[in-house]
Amino acid sequence: MAESPSGARPDRRRRRFLEALYVAHLLASPTTSLLPLARRLPGRTGVQTGPYLVIPVTACVHGAVRPFQRAEGRSPRQRSAAGWFLVTWELATPVLAALPRRTVVLRGRSPLWGHLLDVVLGVVLDVSVRRRAHRRRSARSTELTTTAAP
Repeated sequence: MAESPSGARPDRRRRRFLEALYVAHLLASPTTSLLPLARRLPGRTGVQTGPYLVIPVTACVHGAVRPFQRAEGRSPRQRSAAGWFLVTWELATPVLAALPRRTVVLRGRSPLWGHLLDVVLGVVLDVSVRRRAHRRRSARSTELTTTAAP
């Protein structure tokens, strides 16, 4: 398969991005699950979509910082700082993305509909990751079967 200028195959980059997207969603889940409640308490209406729009950006940041964190020659302090940066970024970004009023949809509805959006996004990501893993396993088992046959 052709390699990109960065040296990684396109399917490997896609897999890494999907995994980073999944991790970004999991780490942002506590924050995104509290945002509809925080919006409901003061009596605001509408569903905030900003936190869900920045999840791909968060996945890109995650994908950029992880290789830095895992690179040879990094001290434990540098690895720890990179890890804390990721955790802080992934918890704070949804909150900051919830501030703009233009990212509110369904203005007449309860903000608790945001939980439905969170569940739908989580299910889509979960199914995508599981299908990708199943394809990898079946390709690996097919490869093992063909190499084991005389």
